[in-house]
Amino acid sequence: MLIGADYDKIEFQLLGLELLEPTAFVGDMIMAFFGFLFAYKVSKLGQTVFIKNWKIFFFLFGLLFLFGGFGHLMYNYWAIPGKYAGWFLGIVIVFYVEAAMLSFIKSDKLRNALLIACKIKLLLALIGEVLIISLIDLSVDFSVAMQIPTVNSTFGLTSALVILSYYYSRILTPVFKFFILSGLVMLPAVFFRAMKINPAPWFDKNDVSHLVLFFGLILYYTGVKRVAAYQKKLS
Repeated sequence: MLIGADYDKIEFQLLGLELLEPTAFVGDMIMAFFGFLFAYKVSKLGQTVFIKNWKIFFFLFGLLFLFGGFGHLMYNYWAIPGKYAGWFLGIVIVFYVEAAMLSFIKSDKLRNALLIACKIKLLLALIGEVLIISLIDLSVDFSVAMQIPTVNSTFGLTSALVILSYYYSRILTPVFKFFILSGLVMLPAVFFRAMKINPAPWFDKNDVSHLVLFFGLILYYTGVKRVAAYQKKLS
């Protein structure tokens, strides 16, 4: 086990290409597949604001891991710019979770005010990421560029999936507890990445994160499906 540092990237050759991190690539492709799959399944659940925002989230989640996988695989050719799409999508997708969860707030004034706050947070995070990419030499340590997406995700998902879901589970329906559980299940991924906890070269912090995120993603979909059923009962 290696903590506080990363193992050397695993290298391999395929079709004359010098490629990297095969396990990370496979993990990302699996996550991308389930992201797109859940986006399709959610689109069949209805047309509420809640469902529409979750559909966009799952689709962008799939894109994030699709780009992320090739960013790992093709690092020798694309270098740092090959990771830009994943970093920015990691910021953007949080907004759609926030928008979905805020849709249950009955006060139009409060809901709109919180949505504006989320949009401002999104804009500031995107600007901050652009500044980091533009002003800092990421070739030394590109993990610096992951700090804003990580902080943004931790704050946004904790607020939306833990705090709001707990509130909704008390006043609306207990099925929101699936989102609380998903937020708690996915939290360890933040610590593994932030502290660079790498169990083994073939199962590093990225692979641990993929495993944790996979279970969290299933809980996301389960929660969306249960809440959609709750909404249908009310309509």
